[in-house]
Formats: sequence, structure tokens, C-alpha cells
Amino acid sequence: MAQGYLIEMPEREHEACRRLVQLPFLSERLFGAFGLQAEFSWFLLQVEKGRLLPSLSGDVDILAGPLAWSDPESFRALVSEERANDRLGRHDSWNYKLAAMRLARARGITWPPSMAHLVAVEAKCAYLDPRADRISKDALKSTKSSHTKVNKVRRQVHSLLNMGFDHAVLLDIIANPPVTGPDGGAWTSALGVAAESVAAMASLLNERLPQECEVAHWVWSCGAVVGGDELHRGAGCPVELKAGRGNSRLLSSTTTQSARREMERRLTALLSQFPIPVGFPAVFVDCRACGMLHGMSWDGTTCGTAV
Repeated sequence: MAQGYLIEMPEREHEACRRLVQLPFLSERLFGAFGLQAEFSWFLLQVEKGRLLPSLSGDVDILAGPLAWSDPESFRALVSEERANDRLGRHDSWNYKLAAMRLARARGITWPPSMAHLVAVEAKCAYLDPRADRISKDALKSTKSSHTKVNKVRRQVHSLLNMGFDHAVLLDIIANPPVTGPDGGAWTSALGVAAESVAAMASLLNERLPQECEVAHWVWSCGAVVGGDELHRGAGCPVELKAGRGNSRLLSSTTTQSARREMERRLTALLSQFPIPVGFPAVFVDCRACGMLHGMSWDGTTCGTAV
């Protein structure tokens, strides 16, 4: 994973997506709204659509699906064992977490994963100009707010529905300059900047999607604190702007139904080439540097597990 603040990066959109899925506590509300547990899911980042449906171009910023245990009873037994061995009176959520870690390391995750529930995210990343003397709409850059670009965004999210995802999500990300402050005050200031950025961009966000569109719309204004990048010293989490309504094309369009079957087949073939994950979430990236798929670890190393 790249180091530095998002506003400093030419590929801030891709990097923001990586940081989002690697911090499940940050993304749990977003993915939870679409039936996924952020911590117990698999993610494929920046995957070329052509890998999924050869007739298409462009990419899917985040493709996600659920993980599952190959033997759910083994998981329940391990939870009971952790409870029995607990001498410290820890919160019961830790018993589930420790049991899950043990079973994952014993290769207990079903792999390749089920393709019964697929979520796709189209991300756009604006940023607040660090040279601006005040937070305003004019101080926000790369907002994709022209008529031409708004239409392009709409075509991109409609493409996700046509491909047959169960849910399509538009995620507007705002990268903000790092701030300082005494003790915990820096985080309070960072949250304040993040909130003001959303308010400044509100009129543009409201024009992204028509209300009748089935695509969900979320915004993540990412606050930053001096002394470490957003992965380690960030503030703010994704917030829902417009609820999604699933994908009616999966019921009404034979073309979409056919695309979904083809996509499931190709995804299964791609992921089956990786070993069973021994940790979670399981994150993979379609690497632009070498054109291969890689597993992605916490420290950002990807090469070496390509398929």
C-alpha cells in the first residue's frame, strides 16, 4: 500500500478504495447496508470488466462478496471452546473473533467463495485544495461535476446494474489536507474539515443520481491528521446519501441474467487459482503495473501471488 496522504497521490481514488476495505471498522456500515460483513468478505479491487465480461471496457473499483465457513458447526464449536477457556471476562465478540481466526488458519473458509451475492462500487475521489484559505465548493477539485462527467458517472453505475450485480453503489470520496491540534483535538478538527467538505460539495452530490435510480449513493469525506496518513491517523467514515433498491434487471432482463451467469463463472475461475485465505477480509487487486491479479496483505505487498 502506498504511503502518504490521499491528496498527495495521483491515484488517490484507487488508494482510498484499498484503505477502505482494509479497515473493516471503517467500511462496516457501507457494506453492511448491502448484506455483507466487511470483516468477513472478499474484495477484488480495480478489476477490469473485460475479465468478467469480455465485451466490456473499464473497471470495477470494488467488487465484493461474502466469505463462509466450509463447516459452520466447527466454527460454533470453537466459539464455545473460546468461551470455556476465557479467564479474563472479555467481551463475547472476542470469542467469535478468536474462533474465526483459528478456523481461518486451519483453512476452514469455503473457497472459491459463493457468487450468490455480489456488490459493486464505483468510486470517485475529489479533494480539498490544501492551498485554499477557506472550505468552499470552489476549493474542491476533481469533483466530476460537469454535465459531461455526470452523464459518464451515470453510465458507469448503470453498467454495473446491466452486468448483474445484486447491488451497485456510487461512492463519492473527498480527500482532505491533514490538520494539527492539541492532544485529541486534531481528530476533532479533522472531522470538522471532513464535514465542511461534504457541506461544500452537497449541491454537486445531489445532482449525481436521479432519485428513481436503483443505485445507492454514499459519501466518504476522509479527514487526515498530521503525523501519519489516513490509514493510521484518519477521521470520518462513509455516510449514506441515497439508499439503493437492489437490481430489478436481474428479474426483468434476460440479457442481465445471462451476463450474471457468465460473470459468476469467470469470477469463480479467477479466484479458484488463489489458495484458501487464512485471514480476512480477503483482498485482491487487479494490478496495473503487471496486468495480473494479486493478493494484497496489510503492508500493501502484492506481487508474488499473481494469477
